[in-house]
Amino acid sequence: MTEESQSWPLAPNRIHHRSDEENPTFKAIRKERSNKCFIYVFATIVFLGLILLIFSLIVLRPKSPDVKIRSVTVKTLHYTTSPFPSVNATLVAEISIENPNFGPYSFDGSSARILYGGQKIGERRFGKGRTETRGRTRVRLTMDIRSSRLPEGANNLNSDLNNGVLKISSYAKISGKVELIKIINNRKTSEMKCDMNLVLKTKRIKDLRC
Repeated sequence: MTEESQSWPLAPNRIHHRSDEENPTFKAIRKERSNKCFIYVFATIVFLGLILLIFSLIVLRPKSPDVKIRSVTVKTLHYTTSPFPSVNATLVAEISIENPNFGPYSFDGSSARILYGGQKIGERRFGKGRTETRGRTRVRLTMDIRSSRLPEGANNLNSDLNNGVLKISSYAKISGKVELIKIINNRKTSEMKCDMNLVLKTKRIKDLRC
């Protein structure tokens, strides 16, 4: 008896996609991720640009210092109306130099003047100095005022002495450099103008306005 050979049907071949053919779903996801990545990078660049702009406008923009007289005291005072009007006095003034910058301010030597009727009757020089970042420097000056320095001519000295009040003013001009992040040096100049009244009877300064 011969055995009949049995034949079994072959299993159908599985269909394999080529590795270089990407699933449409995965392709869409990858595209969406790329778009989000681009948006994040762009937003970061814009944010950093705004920070740099604010930094340059606030920190790297140098400002002139604020110079003013904080106080004036009368050390000595002598005056007379006859035989001719005259006044001699010694004033002690405290000048403040405030630096609003994010860097030190180094100022050159200068001088402060006392004026009467727009004419100089006293002056005192002061040397170089330095005001630290957002700091304040105080300069104390002793100034002698003499009416003999007034030019001959029209003035109200006799009338003011009789009224007991001498209207005077002060002036100073300070120039220096602002140093920012140890690289940028900008030159800034400030002027100080103050008005005040010297009361002869009490030997005091009143109505100081800068």
